[in-house]
Amino acid sequence: MSALVICTTCADGRGQALLEAVENEALARDWPLPIRGQACMAACKQSCTAALQGAGKHSYLFGQLAPDAACVDALLAVAAQHAEPGEGLLAWERRPERLKSGLVARLPPLR
Repeated sequence: MSALVICTTCADGRGQALLEAVENEALARDWPLPIRGQACMAACKQSCTAALQGAGKHSYLFGQLAPDAACVDALLAVAAQHAEPGEGLLAWERRPERLKSGLVARLPPLR
């Protein structure tokens, strides 16, 4: 199972706005994956930020996001890719255009 985590303290409220926009769109789509907020993900210079995590999967931290429709759609699309069977590797060519830049980190799965 993958989870999408969005920094709620980014950029003077824009992180919270991004979380709410993603949650609203996920609700409209009857989204099955968990979405949660996290206060300060320590990537302030890259704000707004969002992470993908899952047991046995690579973790990703994306930055330079905004609470707009393009980012919301991109985050939900990449979360669906991350949830696919396997180690959660997100091939660059399959990522939504909005997330081909702004990658802050990719961490290997815990073994």
